[in-house]
Amino acid sequence: MDTSLGSPHTTYPAPYTTPGGLSEVSTLSRSELEDLLECEDKMAALVASLPPVATLRAQCDSLATQNEALAKATLERSSEYERSRDTAIKKVEELNALRQSFTDLTLAQTRASEALAPACIQESLVVASVESEEESEEIADRFLRKELGVEAFLTTYLEKRIEAHLRKFKGERLGAQLDELHKAGF
Repeated sequence: MDTSLGSPHTTYPAPYTTPGGLSEVSTLSRSELEDLLECEDKMAALVASLPPVATLRAQCDSLATQNEALAKATLERSSEYERSRDTAIKKVEELNALRQSFTDLTLAQTRASEALAPACIQESLVVASVESEEESEEIADRFLRKELGVEAFLTTYLEKRIEAHLRKFKGERLGAQLDELHKAGF
């Protein structure tokens, strides 16, 4: 027979220690145990005084303190976060504005490049030459209708004819140079 449980003639087992910390309960008398069962406050006080519960309570208190410290640190950092967020939003807006400006300037540069391309300049010279010739013909018609005197006719007519021939010559010469460049592979 196992003697660790006490004598077979006693109603209580011998005191023993359990790993759960119930050694405090095993030392109590029967009347104290019955009193514990009847009074919830005493039972709660006993449970609260047990080492595992005390350890858990200390851990809870420690975790609550850590949580409070983290909350305070988070609140302190929230203004820093707000400033950083506002700065980032401003930078994104600035980036979008710069991107739009770059797009607009690129488009303007492309248009200017197209307008100043040698082929476009040649075409403009040919068109301007034709316009000058038409203007000179209008001057000649006005002279024939006797709306202009000889002096005014000669001055304006010669200017327009010289302008028309110069533009035509420059356009033809630029066209020839462009043809040479194309033949050379440019």
